[in-house]
Amino acid sequence: MNNKIYIILNILAVFLYWLQFFAGWSWPWLEIRQDLTGFKQSTGFAIFIFIFFQNILFVARSKLSWRNYHKLIYQLHFRSSIFSIPLLYLHTIKMGHQYTFFFSLAYSLNVLIASFAPKPFNVQNKHYKFYWMVSHVTLSMFISFFIFYHIFITFYFN
Repeated sequence: MNNKIYIILNILAVFLYWLQFFAGWSWPWLEIRQDLTGFKQSTGFAIFIFIFFQNILFVARSKLSWRNYHKLIYQLHFRSSIFSIPLLYLHTIKMGHQYTFFFSLAYSLNVLIASFAPKPFNVQNKHYKFYWMVSHVTLSMFISFFIFYHIFITFYFN
């Protein structure tokens, strides 16, 4: 599949995720599941594993010994992002707590930023590449920190 298809699907997923939030649409069947502790923990764990996997792919791309697999690792990192918004949607439809709202905002913003990576568009502008990398990596680090914070808060107050 062409990278542009993944870009369009990611942008569409982010748009639909926020549209359902602002429009007040709900899916009662899923909301009932999301109130169950086991469902919340399993979908939260899936998001944690997904983000850990994405970070591992980033580190693997940076290692000199893995340079032969750079294109494969990049494609895996880029294309697997298609699962990010559906995983978030499975975990939570509601934006009940402020930190959940900010996490969802940062998470979906990072997906949008990732969708405009310089490589698929063959952008050679050094400033674009630099600011894209800084924003994407900064948001990724924030999200990684936020996940640990969310896990701590969730289990501390249960």
